Amino acid sequence: MTAPLLDPQDRAFLFDWLATVFLREPDAATIALLRGAEGKASLAAVGAVPGLGGDAVALGRALDAIHDREGNDSDTALALAARFGTLFLGAGGPDSAHPYASVYLEKRTHGAATDRVAAFLAAHDLGVDTGIPEPADHIAVALAALAELSRREVTAAAGAEEALLKAQKGFVAAELIPWVGSFCERVEDQDPDGYYAAAARITRTVLTTAYGSGPR
Repeated sequence: MTAPLLDPQDRAFLFDWLATVFLREPDAATIALLRGAEGKASLAAVGAVPGLGGDAVALGRALDAIHDREGNDSDTALALAARFGTLFLGAGGPDSAHPYASVYLEKRTHGAATDRVAAFLAAHDLGVDTGIPEPADHIAVALAALAELSRREVTAAAGAEEALLKAQKGFVAAELIPWVGSFCERVEDQDPDGYYAAAARITRTVLTTAYGSGPR
């Protein structure tokens, strides 16, 4: 098996962070954290990953530009929440950047892709948290699952580690790569500020390179 480009701890960090970006709108406290020393250090760590430097810088600059325009953390959070709704909650109409695999693969929500992802989660003793009102094929759910499986690799025995890695590679190739490019394009087209566009590009790059498979 081809060795993954990123080690499991790095994958877990990236997928956890990206899952939070696409799951819910940031609040003022999150904006303050992102713009503070801890947030800048985390973004620098993202930028240190091969292939992510430019988009990590773009994301940070977009956030700073929105903050300069809005004037404070609370209004920056409101601006990003409005964009989140337009992009991911359907407020932008039928061509919104819906974060569900079924929309891109089947032109509907809650399609067969939802059932496939749910089955994958169940096979690994995972599931959608009861506090998350989203179907299993939401991109944040998939990213969070990959983060958890990556964490499990760290402490797994040699045979189990190989099986976990194989499962992740298969899941990404079958259930994410076929539509994440289209998702990214929609986000880029509809996010003039560039914050979510940069996050979407980072997601696409990580998914297509993190397991050593290269882009498709």
